Amino acid sequence: MDKNKTIERKDEQTIYVYTQHAPTIRVLEVCGKVIVLTQDRQKDPVDDVLSQIRTDEPAVLYAVLPLDKAIELRQRAPHLTLRLLQLDGTVVERLTGRPYDPKSEYPLDTVKAALKIIEVKNGKVKYYKDFKEMIDEIVNKGYRKIGVFNDTMREGMKIALQQTEIELVKTCSSNDCVQINPLGLQSGYRISFPGTAGRLTPEQIAEALLSGAARVYYVEIDAEAVPLCGRPES
Repeated sequence: MDKNKTIERKDEQTIYVYTQHAPTIRVLEVCGKVIVLTQDRQKDPVDDVLSQIRTDEPAVLYAVLPLDKAIELRQRAPHLTLRLLQLDGTVVERLTGRPYDPKSEYPLDTVKAALKIIEVKNGKVKYYKDFKEMIDEIVNKGYRKIGVFNDTMREGMKIALQQTEIELVKTCSSNDCVQINPLGLQSGYRISFPGTAGRLTPEQIAEALLSGAARVYYVEIDAEAVPLCGRPES
C-alpha cells in the first residue's frame, strides 16, 4: 500500500481547519473530511482554537495564524500537528496581474497554485515594547531599507515612519535591506494586527503601529514545508 495514501487515511479521521477562506477549504478537502472551526475575532486565536478542540488525541490542524500565535499554539497543544497556510503573494500577482491583497477572494486554481503549507515544530518569539523599538534595532544593525511586500501595509508604514530616513521597498535586493513579514512563513521581523473582519486602510495600519495596538516581534521558527496532505519530505 502506498505510504502517502496510508497517511492521508489516518489524517482523514481528525483534520481541523482554522480559516474562513472558502477556496482554501475547498483545496484542503482533497485530504479527506475536514472539520472547519469557527473564528471569533474577539478572542485570542489560540484560545479560540483550543476551546473548540477539546481532546488531547493526535490531530492535524491546518490554520491561518500569525507566527507568534502559531508557536504559542504548538507549545500549548503539542498533540496537534500544526500546518500553517499562506498564499504566496508573488504567485498570486504573477497569475492575476494585480497586487496581492490577503483579504481578497481568488479563483480556486489560483489558490491551489499559490498555497504554501509549513508544519510548525517549535520556535521563539522576541516582542518589542513598541514599533519604534523594533525600527531602532533595525537601524542600529545598519539596515537602511525595509522590504514590505504588501502594498497597503507598506503605505501604512510610510505614514508611521514619516520622521525617519529609512526607505520602504516592496522586496529586498541588497544587503542593507531587511524584510518585515517575509513571505513563506520564515523567521524574521513581524508585525501582526488585532483581529478584524474587514480590510485595514493605510491610516488604520499607521494608527495601530503608533498606538501600540499592533504586535511587533522577531520570530525564530522551526518549521518545514510539506506537500498538500503530506508529511515533511526527508
